[in-house]
Order: sequence, then structure tokens, then C-alpha cells
Amino acid sequence: MPLPSAIAKGLFTLSLSLLLAGCLVPQGTQSESCPTLPDATVVSTTIDGEGFTGVQGKVFIKKGEAPLEGGYVNIYPDTISNLLGPSQFISQPTAADGSYRIALPPGTYYVVARKRMTGSATGPLAPGDFYSEHQRIITTVLDGKISLVDLPVVSMKAPMFFKKEVVDSDSNTGIHGRLVDATGKPVPGGFAMAYTDATMKRLPDYASTLSDAEGRFTIYLPSGGSYYLAARIHAWDMPQPGEPYGLLAQPVAVKKGEFAKDVAIVLSPFSGSYEAGKSQRPF
Repeated sequence: MPLPSAIAKGLFTLSLSLLLAGCLVPQGTQSESCPTLPDATVVSTTIDGEGFTGVQGKVFIKKGEAPLEGGYVNIYPDTISNLLGPSQFISQPTAADGSYRIALPPGTYYVVARKRMTGSATGPLAPGDFYSEHQRIITTVLDGKISLVDLPVVSMKAPMFFKKEVVDSDSNTGIHGRLVDATGKPVPGGFAMAYTDATMKRLPDYASTLSDAEGRFTIYLPSGGSYYLAARIHAWDMPQPGEPYGLLAQPVAVKKGEFAKDVAIVLSPFSGSYEAGKSQRPF
């Protein structure tokens, strides 16, 4: 489907499937970031900035292509936050025609658009809000150039997978572990999820910190007990086919006032069927 903005005429995009352990560096540029999310789209159209360096474009609703006023465009330098939470840069609210412009230093960035119906620029997304996280659009900003990035958004039909804060840093009880792929390589930017029983087709009872560059995560728990663990990449909806996903075969025993350690969860491409909006069924 063509992009609606005149800016986007001649837009060249290259869709790439990124391996979790892979690193994307657009041709002719250098980047210290190592993108880790799959199915990214690289947008490479630029114009002379005439003294301005950054990104500009339009945000529009994918269905019907109506411009989205009052949305915000978030700029992330990497995917270590899973493109959630505060971004390094954020735009002013988009204009009536959906347009935005952000001054940025040269570099390679993920560009994300969101609109919360509360009008807030930050915070969890809720049903009825608009988002473009599924696009995972990457662009490289060159000195004195403007990258042209139009952003289609869709309305969120299901609540965010994790409704509450994922970390209770006051707890002295929990689980330390790592997310790895089938070859043992770390999986950064993912979540581990803890359930108090083996019925895991629901929102998790507890969720971990984002896994770091070594795949390490922490789940803070209010008390000891046996916990059933799973792990995934996205923080909303049920996994889609091919999304890295993992289940731990046996529950983890946790003692009050201690952390279970060296727990490894292996993530493999999800092979189940996908049903849109089934966010309360993680698999």
C-alpha cells in the first residue's frame, strides 16, 4: 500500500529479517548499535536539510490513511528497551496533517509513533491507543540531511501484555537468569514471565526486567514458592509465528529472602497459531 505523503514518493525501503544475534549497519554508515528485533524495515530516503539534521514525515492511520494529530514520535538508538518506555528523543505532538520533525545528531535510529488517547506522551498503551511498534522502522540520519520517515499506525485492540510495572526493586526474593537462543547465544531485549501455577494461558503474575546484552534478567517476587517460567520478546498480544518464545520445562523453587540463580530459558521461533487480540493467552 503506497504511503500517503508526497514526501514519501520514491521511498526506498529494504525489509530485513534480523537474527537476534545479528547486527545491522546500513551501507556507507557505521553504528555501534546492534539491532536485535526481527522484521525491521530500513528507510533510506533523505533530502538536503539546509542547515537542519534530523527526521521528518507524517503519521497516519494505516486503515484509511487519515492523518493522526496529537501523536508523538519516539526515537530509540537501539532495542535494549524493546522499544518500550522512555525514548532518547521525542517529537512535539503531530500537527493536524500528521506531520512531525525532530532534530537529531547523526546516527542510526529506530523510529516509533504512538498516540495515547489520554493525551500523555508517555506511559503504557491501552485499548484504543495508536502505535507503530510492529513496524520497527530504522533510519540513518546523516549530517546536514533529513531522513524522510512516514509512520503508519494501528489502533490497539487488546491491553498491554504487562499491565503493571514489571519490577519491584524493594523485593529481596526472586530469580536471576538468562535468555538464550538454541545455540546458547544471549537474547537481549526480552522478558521472562513467572506464573504461580501451570495454567499459563493468561497474563503473567510477574515479569522480569528487560534482558541485557548478555541475556540476563531478574524477576522480583513478593514471596517464595514454585514458579513456572516462560519468556518472549514482545510485551503485548500473544506471540506471532516465528517470534522467539520459550517455556521452562520444570518450575523453579524460590526461597523467601533469596534469589534462585543460573536459570536459563531457551527461546525458539514460536510455532503455534496466532489469534489477533488474544493478549491474555501468551501461547
